Amino acid sequence: MNKPIKPFHFKQFTVEHDKCAMKVGFDGALLGVWAKHKNPNHILDIGTGSGLISLILRQRFPQSEITAIEPNKNALIQAEINFSNAPFEKKITLINSDLTSFNHLSKFDIILSNPPFFCEDTGGLDIDRNQARQEKFLPLHSLLSKSKSLLSNSGTFFLIYPTWESKRILETSRILNLYIYKQTTIYSRKEKPSKRTIFEFKLSPCKTKLADFISGNQDVGYSIEYRQLMKQFYTIF
Repeated sequence: MNKPIKPFHFKQFTVEHDKCAMKVGFDGALLGVWAKHKNPNHILDIGTGSGLISLILRQRFPQSEITAIEPNKNALIQAEINFSNAPFEKKITLINSDLTSFNHLSKFDIILSNPPFFCEDTGGLDIDRNQARQEKFLPLHSLLSKSKSLLSNSGTFFLIYPTWESKRILETSRILNLYIYKQTTIYSRKEKPSKRTIFEFKLSPCKTKLADFISGNQDVGYSIEYRQLMKQFYTIF
């Protein structure tokens, strides 16, 4: 018998993740805290899953209008539970939609996505897990193209993606005339290869800023920078 999956407790909210394929993890939490904007009116969370990123953003930007879209029905149920249980006064708009079908009257000042990125088709029987992990359910070109169309003139699209796919990100964004404002390579330790990079896209031409960020981990200890970044959210800091 499988052990019950315990909820993940943050300082101001709790995330249940027993019903959705993608559990609370490093990528989503980091992305939610990473996104920056002085005063975002509209925020879009693409593929919200458990709702983790949207809940982090609700804590950070209490007055913003946050829209979370999710095509998977079980994940949608999970996000709905977590949004309903959250203590925040202003609620998050949850929509059952994939990105291709989604349209909105207003443009978004912040768009975020921690998307499926595995290119191989494993042929697994767990449909929810396949949808959450395999890129064929949200191809990179479609993700970048649609996000560009939804972004406000002064907005930023934040994407966390495997570092080994950086060349393909650069090529695809160049084709679409979507400009990388900042590219931050994430390391657990500097001497180890990076697994994730955060890309920040703008609509206007700009020179790309390259940066590194060392997070550390539970085995070697978290970096001061990571602790500072996450201290308003993780109970361990």
